[in-house]
Amino acid sequence: MRCLFVVVGFVLSLYCAAAQANPLKELVSSRGTSTIKYERAVGKRAEFAQLSADGPAAGVAVTVVDDGGTGAGEKVAAAYLEGLRKVLPQSGPLSAVDGTSPQFVARIALSAHEGRAGEATKLIVGAQGTTCMQVSKDKMQCQEIGPAPNAMGKTAATWINPELTVMIRLYRFDPRDSSVAPVVVFEDLYSLSYVQTECTDPGAAAAAVARLLGETALSSRAVNIDFPTTPRALGCNAKS
Repeated sequence: MRCLFVVVGFVLSLYCAAAQANPLKELVSSRGTSTIKYERAVGKRAEFAQLSADGPAAGVAVTVVDDGGTGAGEKVAAAYLEGLRKVLPQSGPLSAVDGTSPQFVARIALSAHEGRAGEATKLIVGAQGTTCMQVSKDKMQCQEIGPAPNAMGKTAATWINPELTVMIRLYRFDPRDSSVAPVVVFEDLYSLSYVQTECTDPGAAAAAVARLLGETALSSRAVNIDFPTTPRALGCNAKS
């Protein structure tokens, strides 16, 4: 019994650690019809130390480098900036920066994939068979053979939901020497798979995620997760 409690406690501790590591935990819903996949790649710890030291005064300049034809780029950038200002209050849009070169720049790119039917797959079943051979003039010997694959048509294609992907990459520049190549501090990459009839404003959903990621910009923890969520949590359905 004691061993059982130890195992259960260990599993619960792992679950709690995973929940704490997920900066998007408030969007998680086991009954959700939408899915978020999120990956955070991080640079050296020294870069985060410098971001923590210089970031509050320098801020981060945020810009959209590729809207991907989604029309949601500025909405996502504004939400990310809103979250970012909670930890780095001097952050602002790159377009508002004066003649000086910013030390930290967050570049945002979006891409979208429309919903589509997946490929139909062949339906294969195994059929038991029998093989016979003449062993003498008056005797036939038969034996069963193993299942053989027989094509029985195709299964219906599954529907693949539309998807909106956002990449946020934060760079550190050397403000004293513009010829020095910028260094990547971190990269946030997330994709949102959703049902169109339920999430009518995917740009708002992507913005909801960006806002939370802005609030955790100083985290040096690498993350790779996917989880279900709902239009209500994402704020992408005006009726919800």
